[in-house]
Amino acid sequence: MSNAGYNVIRCPACSRCHGRRGAPSSCPHCGQRLTEHGVIVKTVTSAEALRIEVALQNTPSELRDMLRKKMMDKDPISDFSDEVPSRTMGGWVQDSKDDEGIITVETLQHTLDKNHSDLDVNDVIEQAEVQGMLVRISEGRWMLLE
Repeated sequence: MSNAGYNVIRCPACSRCHGRRGAPSSCPHCGQRLTEHGVIVKTVTSAEALRIEVALQNTPSELRDMLRKKMMDKDPISDFSDEVPSRTMGGWVQDSKDDEGIITVETLQHTLDKNHSDLDVNDVIEQAEVQGMLVRISEGRWMLLE
């Protein structure tokens, strides 16, 4: 496997794609070790391009062109938020889980309010999904992947 640039990697176990800089070690979705088995679908030169390509690869093929157009029309995301580091947001997402590891919009909004953040709760959830921290289990409910 190539170690250069940002790689879009498809897991042979769950068939989901994720992004990583360099060589993959394990799938963030199912935990499968990928040292030899992961398939590099595409290599890109920037984190922004990686975000787009991972989203496109995890989208049904009949919807990709429409999604690509919508994603390219938006302003690029740099570091998601200039005021709050990703590590802090990740901590807030983790603090919002219940005993079973479930997060809802309400629990995350409560955590954001408690920390005096004006971030949009849906943007935080979307970013956590893109980073592989959360998996949607039903409408308005996500499971934290630890």
